[in-house]
Amino acid sequence: MEKKTLIEIKNKLIKLPLLQDRLEKLQDEISEAENNVQLLLDKYEKETLDVENLKKDSLSVTILKFVGKYEGKVTKETEEMLTAKLEYDRAIGRVNELNNEKDSFTNRIAKLSKERELYEKELKRREELIKNKSANAVSEKYLKLEAEQNLLTRQIVETDEAIKAAKKVIDTANCTIKNLDSAEEWATYDAWTRGGIFSYLAKYDHIDEAQENANRLQSQIKDLQKELKDIDNIGDVSFYGIDSTTRAMDLWFDNIFTDMAVRDRIRDDNKRLRNLRDEIDKIVVSLEKSKAQLSQEILDIEDKKNELIILS
Repeated sequence: MEKKTLIEIKNKLIKLPLLQDRLEKLQDEISEAENNVQLLLDKYEKETLDVENLKKDSLSVTILKFVGKYEGKVTKETEEMLTAKLEYDRAIGRVNELNNEKDSFTNRIAKLSKERELYEKELKRREELIKNKSANAVSEKYLKLEAEQNLLTRQIVETDEAIKAAKKVIDTANCTIKNLDSAEEWATYDAWTRGGIFSYLAKYDHIDEAQENANRLQSQIKDLQKELKDIDNIGDVSFYGIDSTTRAMDLWFDNIFTDMAVRDRIRDDNKRLRNLRDEIDKIVVSLEKSKAQLSQEILDIEDKKNELIILS
């Protein structure tokens, strides 16, 4: 195996214990998230809510069922069911996001484990060649440089994870913004043309998608905050979800005032999302600048190591 290939594998293997540690912690988070889902379902059953439909129906379908059942009247049971639905969707979205993250880590660990086998085999071969060489000042200096290089490489790994987490947030924010743009168009149409139930359904189809993405976004932001903490980055991000408080009013009291209120809330959510995305963009720029600096430091150390090898 060429020296360059060996070094590349060695640098990649520094990620392995970090990924294994993250996977272990992730499994704990998944268990906690799944327990939270079960606790919610147990609570709903005690409150005699329709758990099976709550699990499978979208929020818009849930609303329409209750509108038909109670002839458009707002009841305590209706409010409880809608609150439960929002709670459940948010909780199950967190579980799904964590499981996707688990699959990603598992695949990366499996790939690195295979490379570790090749690396260890090559190391053993080389060890036989240098076994009889005694330590000297050059080798001690070389090992010190290598330790510094390993530390910097680990910092790059952590910075890379933070960049990936930030870009996931940006991608999800963009999807949510697209959903809200479409919902706003339908809300405007509904306000001025009195589109009725069809425009209502079209509007809330997009809002349902935005809500689902917002649930994912909250989960991804938690992951990003942990990554930023690992590298002592001072970036702070938060997002409180999609405002759906006028959703029931929009159908029960069908008039231009509630239509305009819904549209205004959609615009407010959209504005907050765009601000969030811009802040994350700034964080990514900062992280990539830091990564470039670390990479240059590693290259400088590699040059010093090669010098030692040539001169020894």
